[in-house]
This record gives sequence, structure tokens and C-alpha cells, in this order.
Amino acid sequence: MAEYHLICDECGFNTKEDAYYILCPRCKGMLDVVLDNSLSERLIDKNKKSIFKYHNMMPFEASPEFCSYENYEDSPEFVDHHLSELLDVELVVKDETVLPTGTWKDREGFIAIYRLLKNKINDLMVFSSGNTGTAIARSASIIKGPRVHLVVPLASKERLSHVSKFYDPNYVKLNFFDGSNDECIREAKRKAIQDKIVVEGGFENYARREGLKLLGLEHIFNGVAGIDWYAQPVAGGIGIYSFYKAYTDCGLEPPKILGVQAAICDPMVRAYKDNADVLDRKYIPTSVVPSDLVRVLRTRDPGSAYSRLKKIIDRVGGGFESVNDYEILNGLRLFYHSDYFLSRYHDDGVLVGLEPATALAGIIKYINSGIITKGSKVLLNVSGAAKYGDVQLHWIEDLI
Repeated sequence: MAEYHLICDECGFNTKEDAYYILCPRCKGMLDVVLDNSLSERLIDKNKKSIFKYHNMMPFEASPEFCSYENYEDSPEFVDHHLSELLDVELVVKDETVLPTGTWKDREGFIAIYRLLKNKINDLMVFSSGNTGTAIARSASIIKGPRVHLVVPLASKERLSHVSKFYDPNYVKLNFFDGSNDECIREAKRKAIQDKIVVEGGFENYARREGLKLLGLEHIFNGVAGIDWYAQPVAGGIGIYSFYKAYTDCGLEPPKILGVQAAICDPMVRAYKDNADVLDRKYIPTSVVPSDLVRVLRTRDPGSAYSRLKKIIDRVGGGFESVNDYEILNGLRLFYHSDYFLSRYHDDGVLVGLEPATALAGIIKYINSGIITKGSKVLLNVSGAAKYGDVQLHWIEDLI
């Protein structure tokens, strides 16, 4: 484990992790992990496997006990020549659908539970529309504690029934709530206070941000070199922050970054196109129109996350873009011009999720507008597989 300390990005409060912090105890700002080892020490440990080979850049131990809890390896990253030819760029895909629960949120699971163990916390309240909750529940079930209490939108109940193998009822308690993502977040906070349980904290929780940093580290050390752009779907935006931090923690200059939102819920895009530094209420949708093409990317109010992401985008270039249902569907269909994703479906029954389809649609939009120039090397985070009921086969049946 790299030695590290926590520092508030607003008031400068500085501490070792001597308690379970979410926000700065002085000013309620966001605490970030600052590594204390030198850049020359931030190397892969080739004696370790899975996520633990990155422990020199991460806030977790790589002892034999902890190394026994996780065993998935780096996800595939490669140039997809078929998609590259169609788009006239060099499209690099990182296929996160191969991870245990089929989503890149598995990267958060172990670190979230490790942090509870480190601070002797027995229970954690978490909001999740599915992927994050499933990842953390999986880790709690493998490690057998601490207990995770999930507040999940009622609309996700049937989807979760198809991944029930990751939920050990002794360590995972489900609480379904009939409301939007934002309403469920408020319910999780209310229930945490009522039950005297610490709340996970979303974007503010460094464990989640550090967990997703693993994707960036994998790319830096084992991926395709020299990318010009990185693109991913955005709800709360944790992944953008994490990808950027992977580069800065390694002393490297990040590529340009594109965050893509669905047009029915695109507060960050609205604010960014006004060059706003903060997310005023006028940018937050009062409601979200139902769409079969948008299941997860429905966070109306990402709060202070936008301001932090705006600084990153301004620093590296890139931007936020929104895509409509028609564009998302076209992005989804484009995946099945790829031999790789056709094989994933025919060999393993895996369909690409709507979220990476949204990100690919954003890449197409930026290429067509000339912002991503032809011949650029673009890394696409294929962030997860479709969950039960997400993708209707008749949308793509002529391609598969």
C-alpha cells in the first residue's frame, strides 16, 4: 500500500486516515487522497495479481489475506479495427463487461469494504441504481462483512433479481424506494441518520473515486499508448475525476476527456455549454422523461461534482456532450459491426449496455462536428454489459 494522507481541496485540512471521513470535518469540502511515496516508487508490483499489483498507487493493503478476496485481471483493451474504419479514427475499446458483475463499478467494491474494515465500521448505507450497489454487495458477500444497506429505486427491483447471486442476505440488506435517483439519494441519507449508520457519500467518498482509478492505471501501464481522447458515459461523473487522477498520480499528462450524458437528463452539458463554473438550479431538469434507451444516466443534480469536473475538462480540453435516444440507439447498433462484440454476444450472451452506447454516440457526434479530428486515437470506456430488460433484441436483430 502506498502511504497517503487526506487533504481538503477547499480549506486545506490535512490528516492521515484516522477515522471514517466523507467530507472535511472543518468545512465540509471534499477530501482527496494524496500519495506520499515518490513517483519512482509508483510501479506495478509484479509479485501480485489482480487489482493488488497496483497497490503502490492505491490506498489499500496487498497482504495475503486481502489478496485472497479479489482475483479478476485487467480488462481487455485493444484497437477495434472494424469500428475504427467506420469512424475514421483509431478507436481503442476497454471492455469492462468482462468484470465479475459485468460492470466497471466492480473496481469500487473491494476498496469500499476495505475502508470500512480499516475504520472498524460495521454498517454502511449506500444509494445505488444497480451497478455500484451490486459491486459493493458482491465484495461484502465475499469478505463476509461489514453489512451493506442499499437504497435502490423500485424500478430496479426486477433487474436486481437477476444478479441475486452477488447478494448474501447476511451481509446485504435491500431497501427499495419508489423515486428518482435524486430522491433515493435523499432517502439513503435520511435512513442513515434514522438508523445511525454511516452513509457512503457518492462522489464525495474517496473509496469510490480511488476504485475507479484502477481503470486508468490499467490503461497507463498495460493499455494502448498515445491516446488523444478518453470518453465515458456520465451520471455523477466519478469516472472522469478518477481517470484524470490516475494520470496525475503517475506524473503524466492526461488526454482530452469527453463526458457524455443522455439528452433527457444532461445538467452537466447544459452548464458546460454556458461555460458555467457551478451547477445553478436552472441547469437541473425538473423531471426526466421516461426512455427505453436511458436506464441509469438519470442523475438530475450531481451537486458540486460538476464544478470539479469542469476544472478538469478546462485543464485537459474536451467537453461534455449530450445525445438523444436516436443517437444512443445508433451507438448501440454500431457495436455490432465489430467482430469482437458480436463474438461476446454469440459466445457468452453478453450485450453491450446502454451507457457505453451513449458514450459511443457522443464520440460520433464529436467526430461529425470536427472536435475529434479524423485519425485521432480515442479510448472508449465500454463501462458495462446490458442488464436484464435493458436492450431489446429487435433493436439489433438484423446485425446479430
